[in-house]
Amino acid sequence: MNNDRYILALSFWTASFQYLRLVENVAQETVSSGNLWVMTRDFTAGGITEEEYANATKWSDHTIIIPLLFNLLHGIELLVKGFILVDPAETIEKQHNIGELCKRFRVMYPDQDTLNQFFERYTTDDRAPELLQHFRIDNGLSMNGLYQALRYPSHDFNSMRIYASLKYKGGSGTKFFSELVNDIRQTRVAAVALSRALENKE
Repeated sequence: MNNDRYILALSFWTASFQYLRLVENVAQETVSSGNLWVMTRDFTAGGITEEEYANATKWSDHTIIIPLLFNLLHGIELLVKGFILVDPAETIEKQHNIGELCKRFRVMYPDQDTLNQFFERYTTDDRAPELLQHFRIDNGLSMNGLYQALRYPSHDFNSMRIYASLKYKGGSGTKFFSELVNDIRQTRVAAVALSRALENKE
């Protein structure tokens, strides 16, 4: 193993894990809080204040979903780039075509089922979770376009993105976040195992 390339790859993996752990932690809070967006109580107890509502919904999808998804895709991009860059024969251009990067990963590591399934689930049009499919279709996007759509609310500064399909899912939306937590946990274990195998490879 080329030591310089491994150190470079390690820097990408380290940054990736921080993004993915952030996503995992936030998603876990969303699940734990029940993804609340409607609050009620007996009128005799008084009205619900803005501060009470803000505190109760601080982890809810309508509050965190856009940056959460952006950080997820950025974490995936860094993770994949690290595994590509560990090979001295490989190069990467300065662009964010996450779908193509994941395809390259699959060619390089066809036996990494856990990682390949994770990348496909969150970067391909036909395998994405329903939540992402709705957002993609509402905005006429491919999954590659999703990354850019999460960075800016408008692609031309005239028309606006439609984010409604990502928000206000309540308790029914916790399935997405729960699955995301489990997916990231399994991915981290698989990524660490692969990185250690590459480090020891002669």
